[in-house]
Parts: sequence; C-alpha cells; structure tokens
Amino acid sequence: MQKSSRSRFSLQVVGKILYLQQAVLVEYLELQMVCQVILLSTDRWAEKDVNPALFSRELMRNSSNFLDDDEVNRDPQILLMKAHAATSSVGSATVIIAVLEKTGTLKIASVGDCGLKIIRKGQVVFSIYPQEHYFDCPYQLSSEAAGQTYQDALVCSVNLLEGDTIVSGSDGLFDNIFDQEIISIISESPGVDETAKALAELARKHSVDVTFDSPYSIEARSRGFDVPWWKKLLGAKLTGGKMDDITVVVARMNTVAVPGAEGGSI
Repeated sequence: MQKSSRSRFSLQVVGKILYLQQAVLVEYLELQMVCQVILLSTDRWAEKDVNPALFSRELMRNSSNFLDDDEVNRDPQILLMKAHAATSSVGSATVIIAVLEKTGTLKIASVGDCGLKIIRKGQVVFSIYPQEHYFDCPYQLSSEAAGQTYQDALVCSVNLLEGDTIVSGSDGLFDNIFDQEIISIISESPGVDETAKALAELARKHSVDVTFDSPYSIEARSRGFDVPWWKKLLGAKLTGGKMDDITVVVARMNTVAVPGAEGGSI
C-alpha cells in the first residue's frame, strides 16, 4: 500500500497596528488561517465618555469563541451574527471576517469600510469596497438598535492560488495608499512581516502629508468636497491624507502536503 498525501492551503499571517483605537484578531491554527477580524471604533463614543475599544475587543473575543461553533459552520456571516448578539459593551465598529477553507476558498463577510485586496503576480485581482450611508460615514455593527446587523454584511468568496498575497486593513490604510504602492511594497519586501510594517508606515506618512493627493482626497473631490471656488481659480484643489487609526494584516498563500490515508493517490 502506498501512503498518499493531500495538498492543503496555509497562510503566513502578520498584522501591524498604528494608533490605539484599533483591535486586530488573527486566529492562526496549524496549516491555515481560520479567521481574521478587523474592527474600527469611532471617535463619537469617546465624546460620550465611552471607551471605544471595549465594543471592538469584546466583539473580537466573541468571534474567536464562536469560531468552532457547530451553528457557525465556518460561515463568516453567521459568525458575525453570533458574535454581535453576544457583545454587551456599548460602542460600534466596522468589521471584516475572512475564513479560509482547506480547498483554498476565502469566504468573506464585511460591514463598513475595512478593506481586503488580493495581489497575484503583481496585480490586484480582487478588492472589497466600502459600505457607506454617505461619504465618510460607514456601516457599523453597534450596541444601538439603529446600527447595522450581520444581514447588512457584504458577503463574497474568492479562490486563492499559490503565492497570492492578501492585504486587509482599516480605512486608515486604504484611504492613504494606492494599489500601485501596495504592489510595489509587496515586490520589494522579503516577507509578510516587512510588508505589513512598510504598508503601515507609508500609510501613516501619507496621512499627515497635507500636500499628498491621497485616495481619500480624490474620492472627496469626486463627491463634491473641495477648496472654495476662488482658490480653484488660483489652481488649488483639496489634497492631503486622512489622519486615522491604521490596521494592516498581510498574509501569503502557500500549499503544504499533509499525510493522507493509505491507499491510492489523492
């Protein structure tokens, strides 16, 4: 009898956080990344003397606790439902959950303006786009009844290939850095750790540069926000990065061989 082996997908995952009102959970189990959750708290809770991190942290803990729940069954949208229902802290957060199957399919549920991009052979082949009520006002899970629920989540899936790089993060990343800059950093970095650090630092640098024509300023102008008309006559336009919390998670897709049952090839 010949022992066979199976190909199973794995992800090498690294996260980088800048500033404090962010929380990141990367649950990395043997052979695969099971779940990634990124949450962004809003400043308005701090104005009400509410610690904006509490809701995010509890939501993340609950996401981790329900990860292997039979009812969840590796469905990121159901995971959102159960984690949100179990969260008692006051606050709100945007969230993205990505669950990697053994087959290499990444299942995603997102509420708000966190992002996820897949880079393959130097090109962005997949992107999650923000959910907003209006410009700069994203969907959020909340302790208030007026907030969104798991039913409002953007749900999708994508098949990953060997060598794919997954870059996920808060709007503080994607509002301040262009796709081509992400691709360049990936190509120049020796590993995911260096990639995450370089992306976070470049986003931070752009966020405080008032002359940088950022993705955020370009989008703002397209929505009708700009300098006064008389400044336009002088050739001026709205520019600058967006000062915000910045969370970056980078993962790279690999295949690994694991022992299978004795018998024919699989």
